[in-house]
Amino acid sequence: MAKRTFHLPDMHCTSCVMRVESIEDNLAGIQKATASYHKRQLIVEFDEKKVTEEEILDALKNLGYQALPR
Repeated sequence: MAKRTFHLPDMHCTSCVMRVESIEDNLAGIQKATASYHKRQLIVEFDEKKVTEEEILDALKNLGYQALPR
Protein backbone atom coordinates (compact mmCIF):
# COMPACT_ATOMS: atom_id res chain seq x y z
CA MET A 1 0.00 0.00 0.00
CA ALA A 2 1.34 3.40 -0.99
CA LYS A 3 0.42 6.79 0.43
CA ARG A 4 0.87 10.04 -1.46
CA THR A 5 0.01 13.66 -0.78
CA PHE A 6 -1.05 15.91 -3.64
CA HIS A 7 -1.26 19.71 -3.58
CA LEU A 8 -4.45 20.99 -5.26
CA PRO A 9 -4.17 24.78 -5.55
CA ASP A 10 -7.66 25.06 -7.13
CA MET A 11 -9.49 23.40 -4.22
CA HIS A 12 -11.30 26.01 -2.14
CA CYS A 13 -14.51 24.67 -0.55
CA THR A 14 -16.29 21.65 0.90
CA SER A 15 -17.81 20.84 -2.49
CA CYS A 16 -14.30 20.55 -3.87
CA VAL A 17 -13.42 18.17 -1.03
CA MET A 18 -16.36 15.90 -1.83
CA ARG A 19 -15.56 16.00 -5.52
CA VAL A 20 -11.87 15.04 -5.21
CA GLU A 21 -12.59 12.42 -2.56
CA SER A 22 -14.95 10.77 -5.08
CA ILE A 23 -11.92 9.25 -6.81
CA GLU A 24 -11.99 6.70 -3.98
CA ASP A 25 -15.23 5.33 -5.43
CA ASN A 26 -14.40 5.85 -9.09
CA LEU A 27 -10.84 4.57 -9.40
CA ALA A 28 -10.03 0.94 -8.63
CA GLY A 29 -7.13 0.47 -6.24
CA ILE A 30 -7.69 3.52 -4.08
CA GLN A 31 -8.27 2.52 -0.48
CA LYS A 32 -8.76 5.97 1.01
CA ALA A 33 -8.83 9.58 -0.20
CA THR A 34 -8.83 12.38 2.37
CA ALA A 35 -8.96 16.01 1.29
CA SER A 36 -8.59 19.35 3.08
CA TYR A 37 -9.51 22.57 1.35
CA HIS A 38 -7.79 24.59 4.10
CA LYS A 39 -4.49 22.88 3.29
CA ARG A 40 -5.41 22.47 -0.38
CA GLN A 41 -4.25 18.89 -0.31
CA LEU A 42 -5.40 15.35 -0.95
CA ILE A 43 -3.89 12.33 0.77
CA VAL A 44 -4.42 9.09 -1.12
CA GLU A 45 -3.76 5.56 0.08
CA PHE A 46 -3.67 3.15 -2.85
CA ASP A 47 -2.54 -0.22 -4.14
CA GLU A 48 0.31 0.39 -6.59
CA LYS A 49 -0.49 -2.90 -8.32
CA LYS A 50 -3.96 -1.65 -9.28
CA VAL A 51 -3.51 2.07 -9.90
CA THR A 52 -0.55 4.34 -10.61
CA GLU A 53 0.20 7.83 -9.38
CA GLU A 54 -0.15 9.02 -12.97
CA GLU A 55 -3.67 7.57 -13.18
CA ILE A 56 -4.59 9.38 -9.96
CA LEU A 57 -3.24 12.66 -11.38
CA ASP A 58 -5.22 12.09 -14.60
CA ALA A 59 -8.43 11.39 -12.64
CA LEU A 60 -8.00 14.61 -10.68
CA LYS A 61 -7.31 16.52 -13.89
CA ASN A 62 -10.52 15.08 -15.40
CA LEU A 63 -12.38 16.47 -12.39
CA GLY A 64 -10.94 19.90 -13.17
CA TYR A 65 -8.15 20.08 -10.59
CA GLN A 66 -4.47 20.63 -11.14
CA ALA A 67 -2.67 18.25 -8.80
CA LEU A 68 0.98 18.41 -7.86
CA PRO A 69 2.69 15.55 -6.01
CA ARG A 70 4.36 16.63 -2.76
